[in-house]
Amino acid sequence: MIAIREYWLIIGTGVLLLFSAIIFTVGRPFANDVMQATGSAGFVLSNLEITGTKRTERKDVLALLDVDLGMPLMSIDLNALQVRIENLPWVRRASVTRVLPGDINIKIEERVPYALWQKAGKLQLIDDEGVVITRRGLAGFSDLVMIVGEEAPKHIATIRKTLSLSPKLAAEIETVIRVGERRWDLVFGNGIRVKLPDDSNPNYNSVSAWERFVRLEEKHRLLARELSVIDMRIADRMIIRVTPTGRRMMDGKEWAT
Repeated sequence: MIAIREYWLIIGTGVLLLFSAIIFTVGRPFANDVMQATGSAGFVLSNLEITGTKRTERKDVLALLDVDLGMPLMSIDLNALQVRIENLPWVRRASVTRVLPGDINIKIEERVPYALWQKAGKLQLIDDEGVVITRRGLAGFSDLVMIVGEEAPKHIATIRKTLSLSPKLAAEIETVIRVGERRWDLVFGNGIRVKLPDDSNPNYNSVSAWERFVRLEEKHRLLARELSVIDMRIADRMIIRVTPTGRRMMDGKEWAT
């Protein structure tokens, strides 16, 4: 079997080089005759292999290809197939190759769900590049962070870089809000909102403010306190807003339950 496969690889490589030379020197009309001749010689599509799909349905890929078993292998436009496949919602990129004498191999890399984007009151699933994947079947992604803001997906790389500095703490965030197309607010599961500065100042931006917040959280456990807002927008200070319960506790008026 190995010897036979090596034989076809040698022959196939020669055919591909010859076919490319004919197109370059003679032109497409005569090349069409060559395609038909190679088909008659046995170089026809006999197997279509698709790998890398988890959420992309095989039937959806096949529906786009417009190829049939038995057609001349050299007549198949691989670039056109790649473009069609990459138009599928879940497909980030695809590679399409011929394996002579009769195979087409399609390798797909799918998009990774990153967040639910809320726009005009409706939810859409986006990947880690901010590309919309789908607007349907979102119930299975309810554990993902919510991104809010008209242009928020365009800035997804910035907030991803920021939050990656403390993945454990970032996992407690439920909503990330793009404010005024300038900066971010982070809303934790317990309702505490952390305000980050915009990124126009290279000396103090969302990354440096988040790093500072992470240090303060490790030292003072801010998220366990009766706070509603933690404002990190000014480099040399932190402004906090206490919850009504926190105010009563500060005034000594909180009752035991």
